[in-house]
Amino acid sequence: MKQKKYFGKSLQEVEKLAVLELGVAYDDLYFDVISPDGTKDEEMEIEVIVDANPVKKGKDFLEKFLQDANIYGFVERKMRDNVVEYSITTEDANGALIGYNSQTLNALQLITSLIVNQYFDRDNETGLIVKVDVGDYRKSRDEKLEKLAVRVGREVARTKIPVKLRYMNAYERKIIHNKLSTWRDVKTHSEGVEPRRYIVVEPKSADE
Repeated sequence: MKQKKYFGKSLQEVEKLAVLELGVAYDDLYFDVISPDGTKDEEMEIEVIVDANPVKKGKDFLEKFLQDANIYGFVERKMRDNVVEYSITTEDANGALIGYNSQTLNALQLITSLIVNQYFDRDNETGLIVKVDVGDYRKSRDEKLEKLAVRVGREVARTKIPVKLRYMNAYERKIIHNKLSTWRDVKTHSEGVEPRRYIVVEPKSADE
């Protein structure tokens, strides 16, 4: 969690500065007064520590989003190493939450990730990888993309001919890149400009 030492003439002065600099709400901060109250010549010393549960904050955001959008559903969370997965289940709003070409779902995931990781000191902590899914859509989509990567990877390894894939968003491209990143015979790179950016799968040269 983020923490920082401050010096100021009063606790109120430090509180305002810490909220501004650390970028989190006042209720998520703990103020540990190290030195006595500041005097005319001396400033008080205060250790400010972020005191929050980032994973719960992400779940709270998604639940509030559903409530504000008048969508009946619930959010489950699951932790695995440094990955937190939020699974949203609704009765009839899956399509609206996913959006065209997964744009709404990707935006939800990005915002949730920003909310969760704002509590970490990114200079000293890696933070968490955040995934948001709706009705197992992303899980199913990821599996299809991984199968595509394997099929194309095998084809390129066999024929030695590069293959250009269809336009994909950044999340989809990452799935392909990661799946083939450890292959000995092929490599991947992206070309084009968003939203027409795509992956090229090509054979590795003999010295690679």
